[in-house]
Amino acid sequence: MPKTRHALTASLLAAVTVFAVGCSSNDGTLGADAIRVTGSATVEPISSYIASRYDFDAGIEAIGSTDGFEKFCNGEADINDSSVAIPADFQKQCADNNVEYVELPIGLDAITIVKHRDNDFAADLTIDQLHDIWAKDSAVSKWSDIDPSWPDEEITLYGRPDGSGTLGVFKDLVLNGDEIRDDYQATDDIQELSKWVAEDPNALSFMGIGNYLATDEDNRNRIDNVNVDGIAPTAEEAKSGNYPLTRPLFIYVSKKSAEREDVDKFVTTYLDNAEAVMPRVYFYQLPEDEYGKAQKRYADRTTGPDERWQA
Repeated sequence: MPKTRHALTASLLAAVTVFAVGCSSNDGTLGADAIRVTGSATVEPISSYIASRYDFDAGIEAIGSTDGFEKFCNGEADINDSSVAIPADFQKQCADNNVEYVELPIGLDAITIVKHRDNDFAADLTIDQLHDIWAKDSAVSKWSDIDPSWPDEEITLYGRPDGSGTLGVFKDLVLNGDEIRDDYQATDDIQELSKWVAEDPNALSFMGIGNYLATDEDNRNRIDNVNVDGIAPTAEEAKSGNYPLTRPLFIYVSKKSAEREDVDKFVTTYLDNAEAVMPRVYFYQLPEDEYGKAQKRYADRTTGPDERWQA
């Protein structure tokens, strides 16, 4: 049986403080001088916390990592939040548009599989089972298709839409090149996603561990996560690499934008405090030396992708 949300919170994130809503704007009413941050819905709470806690004028929208890269590589944003290392096609798009960028890892995430709390049978799923549940044209549609002893009821699937880095990583790690089915309900609104699972006893979904742990309390009490291949998505298992759906989180900073004092100060503050902030926004910390490397990479304005993070 996987740890419940409350157990995870108590055992792994004892130092957590109340999450603060960031200075984000999603309605297009951004001030002309605001720092423009786009991209990942997973990373958005981290960037919003930094903006709010340290009083930066930043407009932060959560549209998905790759949709964010589309804007960022067109020169339409100062920073792209991303839950995936920049894909090759966006590396080319940035190069074609003369958008130089500094890639900065800021935290560690475990994509967690989420179910309704009353589901007490699917407490542990294998990667192969997840593949069969999510693969296009799969014969699996009911819980009993996975295990004959499980209920003969339809599995209801919820997830993230195209443009989401979380979806991209999930497909890479779970489907191994196969197409994902197209009959699941999708959203970039994490609270909406959690609510769907909380209201459906046959629900199955996926999201970042920080999003899972930060879910609104009413929904939080009605959802739980699933072990994958017998391994819980804890900080220890993520840092060791044992949990199979672990990934780094990034911000990508336009080199040109970094010439601005406000952007430079925001990024410097981000990197100076990211390690301490991660538990406060329910994500995991990178190994300590990674933060020093990121600070040096930014100070030196080292542009382009770091091959360590490329698939």
